[in-house]
Amino acid sequence: MSGEPSSNEGAGGPNAALVVGVVFSTIVALTVIAYTVTVSAVNALAVDLLAYPIAGVAPFVVITGAILTIPIMIPTALVSMKRLS
Repeated sequence: MSGEPSSNEGAGGPNAALVVGVVFSTIVALTVIAYTVTVSAVNALAVDLLAYPIAGVAPFVVITGAILTIPIMIPTALVSMKRLS
């Protein structure tokens, strides 16, 4: 109000590459943890407990990994845009 520029003027906001990198890394790390838990659970239940052959269970593990790529990109975009605005 005094007519003097504030110290925040000209800061330009957060660095977009840094925000996207941090958000992407965090979401990928959480996805890797979820995938590891899923693979461990499938291995413990299907292969060890129910004695299914590994070759019969492997396609489901691969499909799970493919499905988990979707929740990486969408939250990265949404959270990044929220952090940048």
